[in-house]
Amino acid sequence: MAQVSQVFSDSYIPLDNEPYMSKEQLSYFKGKLMQRKNELHNRITKSIKKIKTFEATQADILDRSNSYIDLELEFKSFKRHSDMIVQVDHALERIDDGSFGYCELTGDEIGLPRLEAIPFASMSIKALEEFEAGRGNMFLTN
Repeated sequence: MAQVSQVFSDSYIPLDNEPYMSKEQLSYFKGKLMQRKNELHNRITKSIKKIKTFEATQADILDRSNSYIDLELEFKSFKRHSDMIVQVDHALERIDDGSFGYCELTGDEIGLPRLEAIPFASMSIKALEEFEAGRGNMFLTN
């Protein structure tokens, strides 16, 4: 696939009346994904800083317990953001290989509204509903 430029214009909005996953749309979504990745890196950096500076020196058992709960929440936040970066990187790879915007299970279009809401989405709504309903094996081939 042709290299997608990383031009991200705040004024461009993908429209349904243009070719699906045109060069402009791919560039737009690549910009959104790069922006999201940067935000996630910043959040991870903040989480790491909080985790590194954690001290459980409170004498009161309740205060110490609350501190450990806060630490656990910070770890969960770190994990969630790290997992999201993996998804964003996968979406960026799909832009480069030409499969971005299409469901990984069915090959159908994911759709602009879904990608606008979740730019790293890899499944169409229909496929996701089928998969979550336990019928995901219908997409698997042996």
